[in-house]
Amino acid sequence: MKKEITAEYMHQLLKQQLFKDVDLSKVEEMSDDERHRFTVEVAEDILRQRHYGDSMDWYIGQFLHSDHSRREDNPLYEERGSALVDWYLELVELGYNLVTHVPFDLNYLEPELGDHPDEPQLDFTPANQRLIDWLRTTPYRRIAVLVARIMLEMEYERVAGHFDAVQDYYAEHCSSNTIDTKDEAACESFISSVLECMATVVAHQQRGRELGLNDEEMRVVDALWGWMPHNYDEDYVKAAKEVCQAVEASMPDATVIRSRKGFALFLKPVRQQLQEIVNRHDLNIDLTDSYNITIGYLTEWLFAKYMGKELANDNPLDGYEEF
Repeated sequence: MKKEITAEYMHQLLKQQLFKDVDLSKVEEMSDDERHRFTVEVAEDILRQRHYGDSMDWYIGQFLHSDHSRREDNPLYEERGSALVDWYLELVELGYNLVTHVPFDLNYLEPELGDHPDEPQLDFTPANQRLIDWLRTTPYRRIAVLVARIMLEMEYERVAGHFDAVQDYYAEHCSSNTIDTKDEAACESFISSVLECMATVVAHQQRGRELGLNDEEMRVVDALWGWMPHNYDEDYVKAAKEVCQAVEASMPDATVIRSRKGFALFLKPVRQQLQEIVNRHDLNIDLTDSYNITIGYLTEWLFAKYMGKELANDNPLDGYEEF
């Protein structure tokens, strides 16, 4: 006969598995600020206990399914309204946001750390200097590494489909497939990599704007160079501006129905035109070399521009490789 899971059993299970050395009796008397600080401290300790945050995953799994829906078989939900169970759920929410890389109100971690509690994704950016400073100095290093991971995810969203070389730069230098929160050295290494890479990207794009380049022109300079960062060589900048102008002039009328086959037909003469531009500026780029990363970057840009950003995908010439 299957044993009935009671609320008392769940309290004891959580105490045994995670909270042996945690005084939970004081939760009821805490102010909001005290409870937030306590929750952060406990979350840090849980993330430290087992490799890859497995203890936090286990804890969250007692309350939520993988789709963030509530587990109806957990009897503790019947005790919602009690200080302790409400605190359990508060810890679940913080842990879930951290391990699944969901932006949340940063003021929960520290007052005045974020400016957009209703749109928290706006705070997980390199422009938030208070957050950058917090990542460098907070004693909560396991939480910090997961916050850094959320920042990296927000950067990927910002650059995807807009700055291909930047996206590849992050992928090359900030591998985030697995983060072992028990390994403090690994946490520090990831945090440092994210901060250094974001600073490099910010400086690179700021330099482009100082030279009077818009986002599209910066994207094309990066594409022609084949990587970032670089020194914005004068010939590459001139060529990129000409490329943007030539492509804009070659775009079909807005009434033309866009299609993948239409793009392939559009691309062939445009590529020849772009080859003339890079030759004129003595850039050593062969736009017929399908193994040249510049071809990939330029084709992605042209496809998005031709089809419209909302219609673009990762395989612009799928089925039309002969072009």
